[in-house]
Amino acid sequence: MFRNTFQSGFLSLFYSIGSKPLQLWSRQALNGGHIKRVIDEDVQSSVLEIVSPNVSTCWMSCPMDDKKCLGIKLPFLVIIVKNMEQYFTFEIQVRAWTSVE
Repeated sequence: MFRNTFQSGFLSLFYSIGSKPLQLWSRQALNGGHIKRVIDEDVQSSVLEIVSPNVSTCWMSCPMDDKKCLGIKLPFLVIIVKNMEQYFTFEIQVRAWTSVE
């Protein structure tokens, strides 16, 4: 997706305040789960709320096509997650596309 794009500074894959925050993401929420934008009182801003009774039935994935690669070349990944004192899972898959390890 971004392999042939000039990358400098920050590359935002998800920004909850944006007009289409889930534009690059596939998502699923089954069995009473939901993924929706809400206002968080602590940060006083829009955030994404992901709720499900089972972590295997509610997820988000980027890129939408799991056979594609994002092609991000930037050296850092920044993730902000609010501690809700609940169990959750988070998975990141990193693939090297050069022979350098």
